[in-house]
Amino acid sequence: MKKYLTSLNIVFAVEVSVVALASLGIIPRESVLFLTGLMIFYIIFSPSNDALYLLIMSIPVFAALPLFDDFDSMANWRILIAVLFLCLFFKNRFFINLIKKPVKKTSFKEILRNHRMEMLVLAFFLIAALSIFAAGYKLIAVKKLLFLINAFLLFLIVKNSARNKEIILKIWQASALAGGLVIGVALAQLIVVLFVPLYTFWQFWASKIISALYGQNLAYLLSYSNTWFAYFSGNQPPVLRLFSVFPDSHSLAMFLIFMEPVFLGLAVLFNAERKKKIFYLALAILSLLLVVLTGSRGAWLSFIPAFAVALFLFWRRIELFLTKKAVLVLSAFIVLFLASTFYPPVLYKFQSWQSGQSQEFSNEAFSFFKRAKSISDISETSNKGRLEIWRASAKSIITHPVLGVGLGNYVTVLDEDISFAKKGASAHNLYLDFAAEIGVPGALILIAIFIGVLGAAWVVFRRSKEAHFKIFGLLFGIYFLWILGYSLFDVVLLNDKVLLLFMVELGMIFSLKNLVPGSEN
Repeated sequence: MKKYLTSLNIVFAVEVSVVALASLGIIPRESVLFLTGLMIFYIIFSPSNDALYLLIMSIPVFAALPLFDDFDSMANWRILIAVLFLCLFFKNRFFINLIKKPVKKTSFKEILRNHRMEMLVLAFFLIAALSIFAAGYKLIAVKKLLFLINAFLLFLIVKNSARNKEIILKIWQASALAGGLVIGVALAQLIVVLFVPLYTFWQFWASKIISALYGQNLAYLLSYSNTWFAYFSGNQPPVLRLFSVFPDSHSLAMFLIFMEPVFLGLAVLFNAERKKKIFYLALAILSLLLVVLTGSRGAWLSFIPAFAVALFLFWRRIELFLTKKAVLVLSAFIVLFLASTFYPPVLYKFQSWQSGQSQEFSNEAFSFFKRAKSISDISETSNKGRLEIWRASAKSIITHPVLGVGLGNYVTVLDEDISFAKKGASAHNLYLDFAAEIGVPGALILIAIFIGVLGAAWVVFRRSKEAHFKIFGLLFGIYFLWILGYSLFDVVLLNDKVLLLFMVELGMIFSLKNLVPGSEN
């Protein structure tokens, strides 16, 4: 028992308790301010690795700081990551270690070769900064740039802190705990709506949970407009699309896709320990099931290229044993999708029971197959809207090809009021979004960054000696292809919790790449 009563676990337990109580309205939101102060104290005076584990575990429960009535949406992670980075800067000469190797003198050419990812990201940020001069709303552009830099600090911290495999495994376990929390909340949502009317659930979640996690402005917006429900033809009632601690279902789907390599890597690591192996495999299967139950058609469709690549690697007999595992796990998604046809009718039965009215319904109308089929229907409202937005984006890119309309200024592409920026106006395509905002050069650098990520995952897969690291490299590469495909339909990679998890896994991939034989940094 004593081994669990560490200062790290105690602080994390306090954090989860405070955020949960504040989200339920039992204690005031201002308690998050005191919690953040406690976490800053812990980060400053605890070992830096423990502070990093705390930040990773906390990703699902980072909350908005209620500083002022008109400024209560800034998440506390932005302060906490900056504090940890500064602690590493002053304690461990962190910044110097980022740009040169100790002892021997390093040339600029070596720096470029050894830190390609950092150089690409720096180039991306420079173009993004230049785009501010083209922005109509410069303050919005500056805020988004600071947000992206703030999140990127976590990549630098993870990459340069995980200098041995023991630390990487602890980061895996911290990430798995974060993923487990997200899954737990999603399952709680699934159970609650069986006994509570959907409208009651909707209003409570928006006014209490969203308010605590994201601020009052977003809570107000989601109280009358959100993507939490799937609607079917005729007079059929809506069905809940799970979204857990996120403001939308798409973010949950992407977060869970990112979690798959972690859960499966740990399952392979604990292959000899049956209980742990089954536990992590169960989390992996639950993640895929919840991706189905988010009702995100973009996630469903973008699964296809990832599955095709896994099949190709297996067919070419590349690391046959591991690629077979990848194909089997991805096949589970197909099985779960086929089984999901039971979800809407079951939920509707409970809704009928709640209202005391028995109504006829069509299994066909309720099936997620019908929703999936609507992907190809260009007359469908959502699809038609996306096509119009993509057309406007392409037109804007042709008009402003070099620096775009300015980072964070996508609202000007659609000629909308600045208030729509706070409502999440976007191109519904990550690549078009950045091309429109910061220009074609910036979008090309972003694509180069993504190609570099895939290359690093391939190196980890082919050169690592340990099976759990090899499967992590393989699965991260395959599931990242899933993410890249998903990004053709949405920009949820920029959701703060999703982006932070991406930075953590990116840091782990490049740390592992540094540790394998014959690899450069």
